[in-house]
Amino acid sequence: MFDLRVKQDLNRGFSDALGRGVDLALTPVVFGLIGWLIDRVAGTSPVFTIIVATLGMLGTGLKIKLGYDKQMTAYDGDSTTRRREVEPSRPARGARP
Repeated sequence: MFDLRVKQDLNRGFSDALGRGVDLALTPVVFGLIGWLIDRVAGTSPVFTIIVATLGMLGTGLKIKLGYDKQMTAYDGDSTTRRREVEPSRPARGARP
């Protein structure tokens, strides 16, 4: 009764969302730690920490946006997801418009 493909797509969606959340949370932290190590070695203030963490956030955002665009392009091209053009329904006889 319940279409298996629909259930698989739903589960895949949860998995993708979890992966994107982990990317958004951990990537800036890892890049920030790398920047902090560079700051420590170079003896500078937290300049590299801020710059490298920001680059990590921007890169993650770009990765998610490009992945979304690719997914929507594939979705638009999938024949099973396209809507069919439907003629507008005619009012029933005797019904007021």
